[in-house]
Amino acid sequence: MVALARRILDDAGFDPGFDLAPERLETLRVVARDLPTRSIAGEPEIEILEDWFPAGAGVRLADGQRLNCCGPILPNMCDDPGMALTSLAVLIQESLLERTWQVWPVCPRHDLGVHSSQRESEVVWWCAGDGGHILAPVGELVHQQPLRVPRRLRPC
Repeated sequence: MVALARRILDDAGFDPGFDLAPERLETLRVVARDLPTRSIAGEPEIEILEDWFPAGAGVRLADGQRLNCCGPILPNMCDDPGMALTSLAVLIQESLLERTWQVWPVCPRHDLGVHSSQRESEVVWWCAGDGGHILAPVGELVHQQPLRVPRRLRPC
């Protein structure tokens, strides 16, 4: 019976969204734990962006500003935690870069901007310096010391 119901819902294209599956939002909260390393004060909030279609999730900083330059994270993306974390990390990085013209996070050893990457079963901040290495798991950047202050990009 459960298999039949699941098949019917799949055939109909049903997606429970965040309303019926709020646990999907918990996956996204992991990335927000890294924002204090960017000197962002206050607790960021993962919020449902009802003004987008389809409704998705984004980040609102404590000062009220939204980080959503690339659009929201859709609910079905959260079914794959690796994809959800990587996508939200990219959204946050690009939004902060657009606002501040500063790269974040930066590897203190190589002075390079790092990017989220899925390595085996973990989503990490990956530095390409010296053949590549993990800086920290996403959500645990605050435990890496010392982090370098983000550098300001120079306009072309």
